Formats: sequence, structure tokens, C-alpha cells
Amino acid sequence: MEVNIAAFLAVALFISVPTAFLIIIYVKTISGSN
Repeated sequence: MEVNIAAFLAVALFISVPTAFLIIIYVKTISGSN
């Protein structure tokens, strides 16, 4: 089974970018409420 690096990178970016965006919004919301 050969791993496609480009596909792996695409999936990693597709998952990590929205996750990081949600974490930033979450942290800003917590900081703002306090």
C-alpha cells in the first residue's frame, strides 16, 4: 500500500485549518466573556 503524500497533506490541511480556526474563535470567546 503506497501512501500518497499529496493526498495526505491535503487531508491534513483540510482537517487542521478549520480546527485551528474553531480553536481561535473558541479562545477569543472565552477571553471576551471574562
